[in-house]
Amino acid sequence: MQLTGGRMRVELLAAIGGLSFVAASLVIGVRLLLLARRTGELPELAVGLALFLMGGIAYPMLSVARLAVGWSEPLRLGLGTSALLLNGFGTISVAVFNWRVFRPGERWARNAVGAIAAVLVASLLCQVLSGGLREAALSNRGLGLRLFMFFLGPSLAWASYESIRFHGLLVRRARLGLADPIVTDRMWLWGISTLCAFVLNMATSIGALFFGIDFAATAFGALMIAPLGLIAACGMWLAFLPPASYTRRVTARAATSEA
Repeated sequence: MQLTGGRMRVELLAAIGGLSFVAASLVIGVRLLLLARRTGELPELAVGLALFLMGGIAYPMLSVARLAVGWSEPLRLGLGTSALLLNGFGTISVAVFNWRVFRPGERWARNAVGAIAAVLVASLLCQVLSGGLREAALSNRGLGLRLFMFFLGPSLAWASYESIRFHGLLVRRARLGLADPIVTDRMWLWGISTLCAFVLNMATSIGALFFGIDFAATAFGALMIAPLGLIAACGMWLAFLPPASYTRRVTARAATSEA
């Protein structure tokens, strides 16, 4: 009975972390999409789509497709397949954001976007030709699905690397009063958020691909999802929708550092 209670507490923590990430992705994604509609700028559109489609829609949609066993199979299959497609489109949007914000003039970055899109499409085709979309969407099985989930990671790793690297550059400039401390802080927050998402994606992919386990269903996986989901959610919120008290602290800290 004690073990069951402990297991329930672990699952509750994982649910809190996961739901926090979903809520933050939905709210921030919508806000950024509305901003992109006003400004017409591609970076806001790309990151808004990524958050809204991946964290806000695809993640809960895929969970419902696999867990709602009382629903009709065609409905669950439609939800699961749509979730996979939205995940792919959101991942490509992250890559577009990385290219346009951090490497706009570099051909390799543009080619990397195309390469990420190509391997995701190839992975889905591999799944269709082998296990089929039903196995992927409803049963979390299939080599193509494993490859697809694995290749969601490079865009997140790229985003984290570029953000943290750019944060380091801005810190040095901020000390001389040549960079906005709010922007500098946002780079760090976005880098940490995408790093958490990357770690969870890799742990899930490696567990399934090499060990045949559902990482999220294990106690260790649940214990990872809880803190990393919360850190990612809080990081995104402070990066895109920071309260006034937080921005005041960031500005004051920067002024102290300059002095």
